[in-house]
Amino acid sequence: MYAINATDITKDYGKGEVLHGISYQVPIGGIAALLGPNGAGKTTLIEILEGHRGRTSGSVEVLGLDPGNRRDFAELRTRMSVVLQQTMLEPGLSVRDILRRHASYYPNPLGVDEALEQVELTEKRSALVRSLSDGQRRRLDLALALTGRPELLFLDEPTTGLDPVSRRRIRALVAGLRDSGTTVVLTSHDLTEVQELADQVDVIRDGEFIASGTPEELVQGSTAFTVVEFTVPEGVDGRLPEGATVVNGRVRIHTDDQDAVVERVQTWARDEGTRISGLTIVPPSLDDAYVAMLNDPRLETEKSE
Repeated sequence: MYAINATDITKDYGKGEVLHGISYQVPIGGIAALLGPNGAGKTTLIEILEGHRGRTSGSVEVLGLDPGNRRDFAELRTRMSVVLQQTMLEPGLSVRDILRRHASYYPNPLGVDEALEQVELTEKRSALVRSLSDGQRRRLDLALALTGRPELLFLDEPTTGLDPVSRRRIRALVAGLRDSGTTVVLTSHDLTEVQELADQVDVIRDGEFIASGTPEELVQGSTAFTVVEFTVPEGVDGRLPEGATVVNGRVRIHTDDQDAVVERVQTWARDEGTRISGLTIVPPSLDDAYVAMLNDPRLETEKSE
């Protein structure tokens, strides 16, 4: 079963297609991350799924409804929520009053206390919005989104600009939504966040999907390199293993065969009569894989064929 099932979606603004017949499925109850550079068509696709923009062709079902149909969209608004990267909340209202007003839009909303408890903001119940920190405001955004008990949540850049403690807290909240059965569609430029949270990742470029899978699958299938590093030994005088560079007093080698490199480094150290220390092996991250995908010349070749 899918929370989102879109097939052969195109969007043409009159100057050429922005989306080229793409299909997108999101299972119920997971966290799906949608990635892509600026201008890739990501925002257009999200707005079509949310019902805020029409499609040129193709079919879309969101929670079994067509967001492009006015009657379906009216029902869909009560079953899904959207958290934008930046929200405008009245600074002179209290947290309690904003939540009460928002709850009035839904047939079976969460109570104010329950919503605040979910986002760990109970102690700010009577506080004015203007007194909240950035992290607390972001948690209030989530509380507002959860008030309607959404089956589906579109979440845009949830932790941008926040301190490490606030980021960690909000990521834990988002992970908890998966456990409660809410489906989340996440857009974020923080690939560490995506790697931590997402069950599936779909990468869009130039209006087409170029990769899909779990974070681990995308990393394993990419051309990103493992990095082998160790501290520069004394007395080496610039004689380094093949393919090595020095960065901040550390010898660094990029490789797709870490075992062969480690063996080569050990042989080099023995031949040089020195010892290596501080050896680390850093596998590629989703961030590395994403950059490699966007820069992969094979994709351009495949597209032109």
